[in-house]
Amino acid sequence: MLCSFVYDTPLGKIGIGADEGFIKSIDFGGADSGVNCETELIKRAWTELSEYFEGRRRRFTVPVAPEGTEFQKRVWSELREIPYGETRSYGEIAEALGGKNAARAVGMACNKNPVPIIIPCHRVIGSGGALTGYASGITIKEKLLDIEKRAPRIFKYGERELNYLKSRDEILGRLIDEVGFPEYEVIPDLFAALVYNIMGQQISMKAVETVWRRTLDKFGEITPERILTVSAEELQSVGISMRKASYIRDAAENFKSGRLDVETLKRMSDEELCTELSKLRGIGKWTAEMLMIFSLERPDVLSRNDLGIRRGLMKLHGLDALDDDTFERFRRLYSPYGSVASFYLWSIK
Repeated sequence: MLCSFVYDTPLGKIGIGADEGFIKSIDFGGADSGVNCETELIKRAWTELSEYFEGRRRRFTVPVAPEGTEFQKRVWSELREIPYGETRSYGEIAEALGGKNAARAVGMACNKNPVPIIIPCHRVIGSGGALTGYASGITIKEKLLDIEKRAPRIFKYGERELNYLKSRDEILGRLIDEVGFPEYEVIPDLFAALVYNIMGQQISMKAVETVWRRTLDKFGEITPERILTVSAEELQSVGISMRKASYIRDAAENFKSGRLDVETLKRMSDEELCTELSKLRGIGKWTAEMLMIFSLERPDVLSRNDLGIRRGLMKLHGLDALDDDTFERFRRLYSPYGSVASFYLWSIK
């Protein structure tokens, strides 16, 4: 039996249709596609869609089973490979499916997509960047792309990295299947990320978010130039110690003077970068490694100095102790995706 339930959203009414096991349709405008009932699966789909509209969800976990031709299903499957916040042209999708000249057929398959948003046909655009061919209208397509554009940047990884880690460590693989896709926000600007990390030293995640929000509200964009226009006492007023305030001003001086150059730092190897950043007052190896992950998105950082990672490894593998040689064995095992492995080790409580 196909059930359907209609919800109000920021984009108007949306009807969600499902059978016992799969989401079958999402209809803009709230068109009914079955018996009017709200099943647990439909409620779950609505929760995930609500999170998406709020910019808090990038991957959907509800099972979908769209009905269509084999070619349409191949196109819809390819659409789900387009990362959140990115777009592809109809021609690029056609080429990925092995048919360079099938762009028009790809467009028709997008138009017939019965599960929009979850199958993100809104991420497919014309070759010149034009927002063409959306069944629910260009205005809806623009709004969906804008939601993704405005959302915070998240460390990018996917099935390639996860499949590799699963092949290297069966126990970690089971944890990956259990946890799903943990998402970690990154601050692309290296200096702003450095300030954030100094503020967050030895306090909880909740506390640092509060302090960071106060900082942004009070000082606006966090640049070396802006930091050097305020006193250490003004920095301290957002809720940090005088020592941290002095570390932040010292870092700003180093970046403003050119002794530290962002582009030069980006070209350094992980080891060189960690060594250079650790020369700053208040920046140890752990903070440098966190910057490598959460600003520069370096893929292979497994921090020996991180208590959560060490604890996670010990619990995951039933170890009573974790000496440096054993840690190094795991670091090599998870390389070149140590950063992604870290996300899952942090999830172990």
